[in-house]
Amino acid sequence: MWKKVLGEILGVGIFAVDGERWHVHRKLMSNMFSRNLLRHSADVTRKKLSELVYVFNKRIDESDDAEEGFDIDLQDVFFRLTIDITTIITFGIDLCSIQRDQQHHFALAFDELSFLCQK
Repeated sequence: MWKKVLGEILGVGIFAVDGERWHVHRKLMSNMFSRNLLRHSADVTRKKLSELVYVFNKRIDESDDAEEGFDIDLQDVFFRLTIDITTIITFGIDLCSIQRDQQHHFALAFDELSFLCQK
């Protein structure tokens, strides 16, 4: 099923194959989930959550000066947090989505691709 839906986008990797081919990819991928990778993932997540707290505190301080509140789009916050953590762990690249006013072009493209795959 996944090959039919996502094969053109994802090729023949673990996310786009079924059956025996999936088992082969799964066995190769299982070696990636080591203690070091999990520790690295936890460190990256902690760092990104600290950045998020900093951004929220800054917004709170700015709103105190203006004596007004501000809205938080949690879906946007969680997407930015997830895309930053994932790209750092997977590609070693920080998109700095949490610090940006506008989404990174990679994040926008990924979001659009996810939407198109749901159709």
